[in-house]
Amino acid sequence: MGKIVKILSVIILILLLYFLLFSCKNRDGIERGKTSDDPLKITIYHQKLVVGSDTNYPPFEYKKDGEIIGFDIDIAKEIAARLELELEIIPIVWDFTYQLPEDVKVDMIISAVSADKVKEKLADFSDPYYVMEYMLIIISDAKLKIKEDLKGKKVGMLASAESNLPAKYLNYFVIEKYDSKLLILEALKNKNIEGALISVPVGKNIIEENKGIYRVLETVKSERELNIVFPKGSPLRGDVNRILAEIKEDGTYQDIYNKWFSY
Repeated sequence: MGKIVKILSVIILILLLYFLLFSCKNRDGIERGKTSDDPLKITIYHQKLVVGSDTNYPPFEYKKDGEIIGFDIDIAKEIAARLELELEIIPIVWDFTYQLPEDVKVDMIISAVSADKVKEKLADFSDPYYVMEYMLIIISDAKLKIKEDLKGKKVGMLASAESNLPAKYLNYFVIEKYDSKLLILEALKNKNIEGALISVPVGKNIIEENKGIYRVLETVKSERELNIVFPKGSPLRGDVNRILAEIKEDGTYQDIYNKWFSY
């Protein structure tokens, strides 16, 4: 009888230890009911926020002196900090198929990507974290003071960017389309056009690298928004949307914006 009691006691002790270990693992937030072997499911691996980014698009994400930096990267850092997680950035190639990389496991992708309703079956998207802006620039010595001075005049822009701005705004000018920013600037210098619509990230560099040559008449928001991409069904999307709202409310977002886009 005594042996049976001892055996039962050992079995009960083993079961108690098993349940204690299992519950602790869940409380640590590693499993959360998901399998970490499935790259298509969101899991926070080893207490890190693993973020994919195509690091060839300054100033949003790029490599400098061996470090990955940029506007998107600072947004990701703030999200990780507020989730109290270490951040790991994994360079990826983004091909706009909205298929998450099969060879790496990422919690989200931030890479100057716009949500695509057609692709919503493949991925989830955050609330917009950035609205693309364009600056209307002219030659500094031009006798133009306000946008209205360009009414009906030739303004150059990239052909690929035309859909980003409202037709009502573009109809104010005679739009000349170009295949590269260099051709736009050449046409502006040669007075083949009187103004140019350039995205703020690109225009900022043009203004800073060509001191005194160009000036900005105005800045206008486009219809293109950028979103963070998640694997379908991601439990992180709600937390990330909450954090995006928080950083806009408390001024952190504006500080990050000024760091990368002010001119």
